[in-house]
Amino acid sequence: MPVFSYKAKQGPDRRVEGEMEAESEAAVLARLESMGCSPLRVREKETDRGGGRPRRLGRVGRRDVTLFSRQLASLLRAGVPILRALSIVSEQTDNRRFRKAIQAMAAAIRDGKAFSDVCADWPELFSPLYTNMARAGESAGALDDVLARLADEREKDEESRRKIQAALAYPGLILAVGAATVFVLLAFFMPRVVRLFDGFRQLPLPTRILIAITDFMGEYWHWPLLLAVLAAAIVARLSAMEKGRLFMDRLRLRIPALRHFVLEADMVRCARTLALLLDAGIPINRALLLAGDTMANTALREELETVRIGVVQQGGALADGFKASRFFPPLAANMVGVGEETGRIEETLRELATFYEKQIEYRGKWVGSLLEPILILAVGGVVGFIVAAMLLPIFEIGTGL
Repeated sequence: MPVFSYKAKQGPDRRVEGEMEAESEAAVLARLESMGCSPLRVREKETDRGGGRPRRLGRVGRRDVTLFSRQLASLLRAGVPILRALSIVSEQTDNRRFRKAIQAMAAAIRDGKAFSDVCADWPELFSPLYTNMARAGESAGALDDVLARLADEREKDEESRRKIQAALAYPGLILAVGAATVFVLLAFFMPRVVRLFDGFRQLPLPTRILIAITDFMGEYWHWPLLLAVLAAAIVARLSAMEKGRLFMDRLRLRIPALRHFVLEADMVRCARTLALLLDAGIPINRALLLAGDTMANTALREELETVRIGVVQQGGALADGFKASRFFPPLAANMVGVGEETGRIEETLRELATFYEKQIEYRGKWVGSLLEPILILAVGGVVGFIVAAMLLPIFEIGTGL
């Protein structure tokens, strides 16, 4: 019998971890809920299966899984049996590692396993959301429709990610190139150039400032680099720890320029996932637990879990939980409230996701168009200061003559 490791929440503050033997992930979830725990993560421990799935899968991109879902949905909808469909999809998959995984999945299904249980065996490929949606589709006899919906939602999520990355890529490149250029100028070139002014008795203030900076950078240039590496290591270490990641995520929600991007991106994921799960007939309490796993920000994930345990699990409305939250915007609470009153919560959640998608696109264009000239002016201002500080003594000599 397979062994599953789990992490669950017991009460408002206590978290428990452990291992459990069970027939499937669903059995572990049911047993945890009967113990009064709220499951946060359930994963099957890797064991040597003697020719089954490999211990290490290697890198498989999100796009590979999305394309797999789309192709499998199309084949099932055309009436192709699932084993034949998996064989066809594996032949069309370019990623060699993923092809082996699909072949191993087909072998497990041939041995009598359900598709959703096989997905649960591959947590690095298929999230708990994916597994639960597949299980709901199998129960309803609509696995092809569920897979098509999952592919649609994954494509929308990837598109949202690309928009955010595109909005920040060019300003980030300008900042990185500008900072590297100024560092190289001050640390390696300017210390040699400022020696020309060694015989000058009285230098202008900008030139004296530049000489002081270049003297420091020429002798101690490695210290700023070490500090930058140390700061990056501290941030990486904090992000790897649960409490540290929570601290960093809360900090991101307090930075005005970053807050809206973080909040709206997670609201898109949460609203879209909730709509998908509720459409599939998954209860709201379980749907909120799965939707929380899709949120990137730990602080927002904990806030949603507080809403789930403190309000929804006690029989309250989701809108009331959103209204009492510190982070969720009033618009989300009001739209969810309208959806609950009219019985159209799935449609309302989709509209909410679409609204925040447009907000992200608008904000991305606005931030990009604003940041680019600001960064160019800032880098140009620093380079201009260096040039002016170098030329001022020469102008003063010319004026004296």
